[in-house]
Amino acid sequence: MTQGVLGAALAQTASKPGETRIAAFVGASAGLLADADVLIRSSSDPLLTLEYHRHFTHSLFFVPAGALLAALILWPVLASRIAFRRIYLFAFLGFSLSGFLDACTSYGTHLFWPLSDQRVAWNLIAIVDPLFTLALLTAVVAATVKRAPRTAWIGLAFAAAYLAIGWIQQQRAEAVIRNLAAERGHPIERLVVKPTIGNQLLRRTIYESGGQFH
Repeated sequence: MTQGVLGAALAQTASKPGETRIAAFVGASAGLLADADVLIRSSSDPLLTLEYHRHFTHSLFFVPAGALLAALILWPVLASRIAFRRIYLFAFLGFSLSGFLDACTSYGTHLFWPLSDQRVAWNLIAIVDPLFTLALLTAVVAATVKRAPRTAWIGLAFAAAYLAIGWIQQQRAEAVIRNLAAERGHPIERLVVKPTIGNQLLRRTIYESGGQFH
C-alpha cells in the first residue's frame, strides 16, 4: 500500500491541476506493479517466492522498463483522456522509488541488480508504519480533491523528514549498543539494528561476539 501511495504522490508532483486524479491512479498502479514479483512461484520450490520478492523489479535499472510496462497496461484504459507520453511520465515517477523505499526497510531489496546481488537494507523504517503511509495518503487525497499538485510535495517532504529521523535514530541506537558491548568487554563481530513495527522510537538490536548472540 505504501508503494502505491508514494507512487501516486510522486506522479502528482509532475501533473497539471486537471491531471491530479489520473496522475495518482497511474503513479499508484506503477508503484504497486513493482511488487508483482511476489507472483513468481514454484510448486517444487516453496522458497522461490522469497528469493525473487523485492528482486529485479525493484532495481533502479529496471525503472524505465517497469514504467513502460505499467504505461502499456494502462494505455487502453486512458488513451481517450491523456497522451501516452504523460502516462509514461506518471508511471516512471510512480515506479521510480519503489526499490528505494524497500531499501529503507529492514527486509531490503536488490536495489542495484544486475550489478550487485546484495540485498540493500538501510533499516530506516519498519516494513509497516501507519504514520508514514497515512501522511502520504492524506497529501495525495488533498492534492486530488483540491486539484493542487503542490500539495503532494508536502507529503513527500514529510516522508523525507521521517526517513531522515529514522537515520538519526538508527545511528543513536547503534552507538548505544556499541557502548554497551564495550562495557561488557564484547568485541562485536556482527551487528544488526532494526526499527520495530509502526514507530521510530524503539529499535531492536542483536550482535554476535565470541560465537554468542546478545
